[in-house]
Amino acid sequence: MSELEELKLDLAEVQQVLSTLKRQTNIDHLNNRIKFLENSIKILTPQKVEQPQQQQQQKDQDTLIYQGITKYAWDQEGNKVKVFLNLEGIGQFPKENITSFFAPNSVDVKIKGYKGLNHRFSIKKTYDELKNKECSIKVTNNSIIVNLIKKDSQKWDQLNYKGKIIDTDPSKLDQQDPQASLMTMMKEMYQNGDDNMKRTIAQAWSKSQEEQGSK
Repeated sequence: MSELEELKLDLAEVQQVLSTLKRQTNIDHLNNRIKFLENSIKILTPQKVEQPQQQQQQKDQDTLIYQGITKYAWDQEGNKVKVFLNLEGIGQFPKENITSFFAPNSVDVKIKGYKGLNHRFSIKKTYDELKNKECSIKVTNNSIIVNLIKKDSQKWDQLNYKGKIIDTDPSKLDQQDPQASLMTMMKEMYQNGDDNMKRTIAQAWSKSQEEQGSK
């Protein structure tokens, strides 16, 4: 028999004896013994650590596999941008399965279990800064509208960040080696650009190398 089981039996017996006592001194003595036994039992009883529901849900979300939403429409007016995700019947979908997160330069909308799959619309780096606390989503019968609020009213050419094609800062130009300057600019553009920008630069570089090799 374990020590914990022994303590539980002792406690039950002492409590039973306590009910038969009349003298206060003996009652006080047994009450002290009961407190000792109860504290000992608490210490020896394995504690079940339950993870908060919100943390568990987040953990589940992080381990899920999502299918990216690449077909969408968007429009802008002033400092507002609207992104329209066409999802038939989404209005009947459980609201708790639709989550959104907005940061000053990123957007992440997740839909868990829609038509048997997990879907995700995300912008890793937006064209310009957002007032992320004012951004939101709206679920309609057949779509999710992502409402983005720009930090200013500058017109966006696209949703994703786009690096400068040419850096016009004279201090960054190598007057003696223009080729080195071009390489430096292309490197900066590649490091700061989105996936489309990186793909374009890689294709241009490959083409340039082929042309040089054919001379």
